[in-house]
Amino acid sequence: MRALAGPHPGFRPVHAKGIVCSGTFSASAGARAVSRAPHLQGQAVPTVMRFSNSSGDPDVHDGIANARALAVKFQLPDGKNADILALHIEGFPARTPDEFLAFLRAQLPDPATGEAAPDAVPRFLDSHPATRAFIERLMQKPVPTSYGRASYYAEHAFKFTAADGTSRFGRYRWMPEAGEAYLSPDDASTRITNFLREELEGRLRNGPVVFRLLLQLAGESDPTDDATALWPADRPLVELGRLEVTRISPTGAADERRLVFDPTNVTDGIGLSADPILLARSAAYSISYDHRSKGE
Repeated sequence: MRALAGPHPGFRPVHAKGIVCSGTFSASAGARAVSRAPHLQGQAVPTVMRFSNSSGDPDVHDGIANARALAVKFQLPDGKNADILALHIEGFPARTPDEFLAFLRAQLPDPATGEAAPDAVPRFLDSHPATRAFIERLMQKPVPTSYGRASYYAEHAFKFTAADGTSRFGRYRWMPEAGEAYLSPDDASTRITNFLREELEGRLRNGPVVFRLLLQLAGESDPTDDATALWPADRPLVELGRLEVTRISPTGAADERRLVFDPTNVTDGIGLSADPILLARSAAYSISYDHRSKGE
């Protein structure tokens, strides 16, 4: 990832360009029936969130087609945090860390020419249909008109346990109260470089940007350890609560270096699945944080 992004000291190797915001999450009445997690019991919980572009270039044009992300950190009453990371495209391009590494290597430039081999990525996609399907989904809605008008889907399944001990696996999704809206790459390329930030600033001047947190419940046969596998659309959705994004952080530059959003940050009532991509992420984030905190 760092090789693909190029040298950008102090920034993340992916999702380098982001906007840190703050707000509040309030659980819905039915959330406690799904999980005994403290932020799902009804009281308002302060949150920190980050909207981002998946490029490793912090100066990338907002109109470039790639995955956008919403990371949310719930600040729990016990002083700990629980995080949700989600992309505006369902699924993930690889099932295992080794597969993901192979996909990244296929994009690396040849040291001799400085260019990626033209057949490397097509050859990878031919042998990895799940990766190809992810790219095709991305191309169907490549650029949102607003960070507040995209849906965001958590890649991984988690195990939710209620106070009565019953458990179900589910996947999070954030749905924008303002509805979804996307641009074509041609339209997006005519906008100013930072149009998503300017749009969000303007939207917040008129009030909170609101998302509903839904949970898609797994069926008995649905895989919970494969981030590339989408569950059938008819699986039930349970509403867990409402997120209000109220302002952009005035200390964004410091926040960018300080904050780590990690989907394995869970709390009582929410457990990890056996998804190998999920289980590898903390170690990678630790390396990334170590580099950027040193200005590397």
